Amino acid sequence: MSRSLIQTVNQSPQSVALNGIIAPGSVLRRYGCNCRLSGNAHEIIGEGYYKLTGSVTVEPEAIGEVTVVLFEDGVQIPGAIASGYASAANIPVTLPLVSTVRMGCCCDTSSMITAVLLAGPGSVTNYSLRIDKD
Repeated sequence: MSRSLIQTVNQSPQSVALNGIIAPGSVLRRYGCNCRLSGNAHEIIGEGYYKLTGSVTVEPEAIGEVTVVLFEDGVQIPGAIASGYASAANIPVTLPLVSTVRMGCCCDTSSMITAVLLAGPGSVTNYSLRIDKD
């Protein structure tokens, strides 16, 4: 097992549609070879446990629920969902993201982690995600 981490941040406003993937931006910190940025996804490589910690700030187009979910290879990660309520349009809602992913027994196995806006389309003004592998 090797210790790795990646932290990405995107503070550039991005318009995200319903069920749209939130772009992770650029790498702020990276250590080791088990975590990397791959397009609009974070790639985790090799067996072990990966802790996902982050936050998303959304300025929704309308009043209502705002929901962000983390997916692994297109499948929702159980418990990796954050929801809030916007009391007015364009008022920022910040949502925390915390979860753990387990990769199986093959060293060359990899998965893609993406953040998807499931409710409250609008402008994402901040997205930060850190992935740690012990």
